[in-house]
Amino acid sequence: MLLNSRDNLFEFNFPRQFIPKHIAEKYKPYLNRLPGNVIEEPIDFLNYTIQAINIPGFSYEPVEQNKPLGRKQQYRSSFPETEMYQKELIVQFQLVDGYINYWMLLEILKYYYDYQTEQPYLDNLNLRITDGEGNALVTAQLKAVLMRQIDDLNMSFASNVAEFRTFNVTFVYNFLDILIETD
Repeated sequence: MLLNSRDNLFEFNFPRQFIPKHIAEKYKPYLNRLPGNVIEEPIDFLNYTIQAINIPGFSYEPVEQNKPLGRKQQYRSSFPETEMYQKELIVQFQLVDGYINYWMLLEILKYYYDYQTEQPYLDNLNLRITDGEGNALVTAQLKAVLMRQIDDLNMSFASNVAEFRTFNVTFVYNFLDILIETD
């Protein structure tokens, strides 16, 4: 019997080196003063606030050619298949008290955007798809990744209610490898 898919059967975490050391040290004191906090490392805190992942689909524009008698015929494009992916990963984060993860990610974006930074790309990002028992089935490995955009931060004096809100961070990648887990 085949089971329906569940949207929450994935694992995605940023690698330990994602947050530069000087930024991690800057945010550690904040994490250590949170009441009842069990998360000490900024990377663990950031990974904990991940809510959703979106990888756009695969598409291309067919090439159209005029034929005799005014007919038009469409053909596959001659671009390599790797150029047909939108090559974008959108990670949705929960906004937390003080918007601390937003500020942390903004500083990380500024760090990686700076031309003084020696590392041109982020480390590979892995999205693992699991079955209902937690076994990895497929790993989508994104390579040569750039952090491209952080959503706007909207604040208002008109609302004083704590509510669940999110923001998105967009990454672009150059290569995508699909690995099938056989173990």
